[in-house]
Amino acid sequence: MLPAKTGDSRDPSVIRVERELLRLEALASRKRYRIAILRALRGFVGAGGALATMLKLKIAGSLVLKIGLAVIVGLGFAWPLYAFAAVILGFAILSILDSNSGSDPNCDCPGDCERKESRRARLDRMIEQRKTWLVANAAPQPPNAGVAR
Repeated sequence: MLPAKTGDSRDPSVIRVERELLRLEALASRKRYRIAILRALRGFVGAGGALATMLKLKIAGSLVLKIGLAVIVGLGFAWPLYAFAAVILGFAILSILDSNSGSDPNCDCPGDCERKESRRARLDRMIEQRKTWLVANAAPQPPNAGVAR
């Protein structure tokens, strides 16, 4: 046992309990620090592995999307509940953005539908022209302009 400070008129058992309390609080603090470090390390390893996999397998389209998915995976390794919440929040935001777009749900081309529709109509006309030529077989051959090169 450590001797009490000179001039300390407190009971030695109180001093002993205070020292034990400080020691136990230091142990708890070190354990919390160790857990936080291991959790962060586990998250970084998970995120790094996910990012490396996505880069190698070309899973996500853009680098920002790959990094975002890697962060969610890393978050899932560190704090699974927070990663689950992030995924749910992401789906909610995407569903809100998708419902507010107001465009044709069958159109997958943002802002460029008219050009694609005109190209498809032109292609349909060319196909129909060739079918009628094949059926008639007596008309002059259709022009070859505009055929895929």
